Amino acid sequence: MPNEPMTTTRWQHWREMNRQLWRLGLIAVVTLALMRFALWQLEAPPSLDVPASEIAKAFWMGLRFDAKIMATLLGPWLLVATALLPLPRVVIASWRRLWLVWAIVIMVLVNLLALINHFYFSFYQGPINSLIFGLFEDDTRAVLQTIWSDYPFIPLVIALIGMTGTQIVLMRHGRRRPRPGLGWRRMGLLAVVSIVALVGLGRGSLGAFPLREMHMAVSSNAFVNDLVPSGPQAFYLAWGEREVSQIDDDPRSGLKRYGFATPMEAAAALGWSGAETPQAVSEHMSDKTPAVTAAERRPPHVVVSLMESWGRPPLDFDDPERNDLLGRLRPWLEKKADYFPHALSSGNGTHPSLEGLLFDTPITPLTQGRYGYRQYSTSAVAPYEHAGYHTVFLTSGSAHWRNLDGALKRQGFDEVLGENAIRERFPEAQGSTWGLFDEWMFRYGEALLKEADAKGEKVLLVMLSITNHPPYEIPESYETGPLDVSSLGDALAVSSELGSSILETYQYANDSMGGFLDDLEAAGLMDHTLFAATGDHNTRSLMSYPDAENLFDQFGVPILMWVPPAYRQGDEAQIDDWTSHRDIFPTLWAHSLSESRIPWVGRDLYTPMASPAALTFNYQDGGEGVMVSEAGAVTNLADPTYYRWSNGLLESEAAPSDALREQARRAQARVGLEDWRIRREAVATEESPKP
Repeated sequence: MPNEPMTTTRWQHWREMNRQLWRLGLIAVVTLALMRFALWQLEAPPSLDVPASEIAKAFWMGLRFDAKIMATLLGPWLLVATALLPLPRVVIASWRRLWLVWAIVIMVLVNLLALINHFYFSFYQGPINSLIFGLFEDDTRAVLQTIWSDYPFIPLVIALIGMTGTQIVLMRHGRRRPRPGLGWRRMGLLAVVSIVALVGLGRGSLGAFPLREMHMAVSSNAFVNDLVPSGPQAFYLAWGEREVSQIDDDPRSGLKRYGFATPMEAAAALGWSGAETPQAVSEHMSDKTPAVTAAERRPPHVVVSLMESWGRPPLDFDDPERNDLLGRLRPWLEKKADYFPHALSSGNGTHPSLEGLLFDTPITPLTQGRYGYRQYSTSAVAPYEHAGYHTVFLTSGSAHWRNLDGALKRQGFDEVLGENAIRERFPEAQGSTWGLFDEWMFRYGEALLKEADAKGEKVLLVMLSITNHPPYEIPESYETGPLDVSSLGDALAVSSELGSSILETYQYANDSMGGFLDDLEAAGLMDHTLFAATGDHNTRSLMSYPDAENLFDQFGVPILMWVPPAYRQGDEAQIDDWTSHRDIFPTLWAHSLSESRIPWVGRDLYTPMASPAALTFNYQDGGEGVMVSEAGAVTNLADPTYYRWSNGLLESEAAPSDALREQARRAQARVGLEDWRIRREAVATEESPKP
């Protein structure tokens, strides 16, 4: 046939791309398997005790997901090449030349995500998740500086180049010389087989249902499950998690996710009477504080300190003589104030917890982007704004981080102050990568309160610290108290050198806060100042707690509260109750604002409550919502996983008690209604207000 040579040449281009594509896919899968092996060997908790069969399942399932990812990335290239076969030879020849560029791009991406996942795992005790997008939402320059100082950046770049170069060389190795064609029938069969195989691998399964995230649960051990997703797969899931958090146009979508068709159904699950219309439900979602005689006579100052990485588990290893983690905060935590040890953070990152604390929102980020121009009824600041308080947000970092300066002013803060404001008052202030050292934030806060008090003003001051954060630096002038990282024993998850640095910043931050309270007390302010402090999330890197049995450690933070006797009205702190960030402002409102309207959020921690529970918006077991109580625990409220207590630890429970089921149902209704409240306010108009 006169056109046979040209047809054969087109097939030769296709055959070579097909050969290289399959070889590259295999090389990538092997690379990701080796990275998974490295994670297992280097990051496994010392206490890991699981059957070898479960580790094998994790590797097998991980291999299947890796093949799925590579088929998805590479398969479309072959499909296009097949579609180009009927066209002139020059078209597919050009496509083949572009293939090398595409192969390099894909492998750089795959290798980069695999390397990032390795270091991300060592820091966050888990694979890549939606927190990774903080690189673009945080102070990106500070993040990059931290990466530069804390990680072997140059060696990693060299490793990335070396890995990719080796893979491409292996892909092209043994490139065949042009050979006579196999004929249309054989080549057609080869094309069909290759494409069908790629589609099958892309689905991950030959059954009725494709390979999905649910198949990653190969063990009851969280670490083993976390081995399954490689860097590319984990990033893909994080992107999906990120997209889910975006607000759609249906205010009831969150309610439906938790099993309620209408807000009235959720209200019925909470036992609300008369909540038969959305408006009636909304009326139930506001409350009123009791009469507080002391607050009427002398409105108190209110101070809230959100402390960077102030996790609760390290306090288990506190020893004033050998491993002093508190410094000047010790008298306040042990004697003077009320310490709630059974507390959980509302989120597992600084910004999610900050939004959870200030807006009681399951949807985060809420105040970034176009939704940040709304004013939300759940603002914890609004009741103080309405009561005539001067409201101030103060951080030792940048006031522009995550657009705090603009977003918080729209939610009731009169001022949003950062390191620049602190430097204006204290030119000698020193700091590190993320901003000024905490002591300067507290000194500024102290001065602000003293000046307001002298003028007869009442102040709400919310502070956000930053020092206890990588790269873990403290002022040269600070003299550390006794520290012994070896006291953590097997709980230590990093090197002794890094562990010591983390303990130093942990102690320094606590000591600075203790000095702040001492100074306010000496100035006579503490008899009319309410104070609350908590951590934004657990202490990163220092300890390993990826398993569900340590759920209360994974999200555990201290809550420290000081309510002056005159404002308590005889109430006693319920320090043994399970609690969370969501209870902090309701407690402050109840003892500082007399007969004021407040949003329906949490509870007053100085009033007894039947069956108290800690309810948070944390992501666990594939979904949002974590609840812990004396009856057990529930995670992923949209598709609940139940746990029971056993010797102080949590174990999965297939047949939960009626009490736990009831608490879970109420938690679903609560989070569903909170989602509905925020979502409908966010999408109240079709167009966002312009800044």
